[in-house]
Amino acid sequence: MSDTDPVFPAALSNYRHRKILERLFQRKSVSADELTQEFGVSKITIRRDLDALASGKFLVRTRGGAVAVSSPKLESLFDEKDHLAKREKSRIGEYVATLVAENETVFINAGSTTLEVIRHLVGKKLRVVTNNAACLSLDLDPKMELILLGGEYRPFSRSLVGEMTIGGTEHIFASLTILGINGVSLKGFTTAVQQETSVNKAMIENTSGKVIVVADHTKMNSVSSFLTCPLSRIDLLITDWLAPEAFCSELESAGLRVVRVPEEAE
Repeated sequence: MSDTDPVFPAALSNYRHRKILERLFQRKSVSADELTQEFGVSKITIRRDLDALASGKFLVRTRGGAVAVSSPKLESLFDEKDHLAKREKSRIGEYVATLVAENETVFINAGSTTLEVIRHLVGKKLRVVTNNAACLSLDLDPKMELILLGGEYRPFSRSLVGEMTIGGTEHIFASLTILGINGVSLKGFTTAVQQETSVNKAMIENTSGKVIVVADHTKMNSVSSFLTCPLSRIDLLITDWLAPEAFCSELESAGLRVVRVPEEAE
């Protein structure tokens, strides 16, 4: 890629872009001067590379270079999360809804991506058990039986948590669990709030079938505060077309099945 080449956001078929992300994964931060020397290209080219990767939310630009998005994430307000990567989350929700069979009992946890899954569950008779209080604002399909778990309401995340929430899952056995998550890394699936991690674990424990994680590209190669489960406990990760291919390949090499939902419905 020369200095006059156009920049395509998230163009991770580009060898140098993949290598930059590998450097970030190892070092957590890089400078434009370091990358210029390592790759033998101009600083203008490196700056364009970093800008392209930043536009796809694969890294965070700094004045002299970039830092990884894999540093521990603090919790964000639900409304902030709901507006982030909205289109990508909608496509994930639309795709995952096709994987839910008629008459299933499904655990779905709190979060903006799982809210999109619930939104797209139309035309099927099924039972959804959730601590996602935000779903009450949706125009739900009348065929859906919704069981809202009790517990302490957290307005920050519009979720229900605590002993009552966990106790509610102990008497329900799901055939499928769909979990939203704050961070996906080779270390496992992590969550920003300890109380929500406990609910996630309880849902997994009482699931007889598959456990699916839904996470948009901003969650990739990112570690949050509390471990929900290792990669080996999840059957399938559903992400979007902007998720770094190199990182998804690493996850698959570790034994996790990954689906990158395309930008347009097939």
